[in-house]
Amino acid sequence: MSDARTDDTERRCVSCGVNVASLSAASFDCPECGTGIHRCGTCRKQSKLYECPDCGFRGP
Repeated sequence: MSDARTDDTERRCVSCGVNVASLSAASFDCPECGTGIHRCGTCRKQSKLYECPDCGFRGP
């Protein structure tokens, strides 16, 4: 399992990979395993699917 707390410069959108350190992004823990998930505003608006890199949980 990866560390849920990461440095701001390492925060990447789990859907598209863009650096979300300075964007209006959502950060939350995976509902299944607690890994930190980061999503950019664009992917959130478009309801793009995301997948937890640790456990494979998928959500909108």
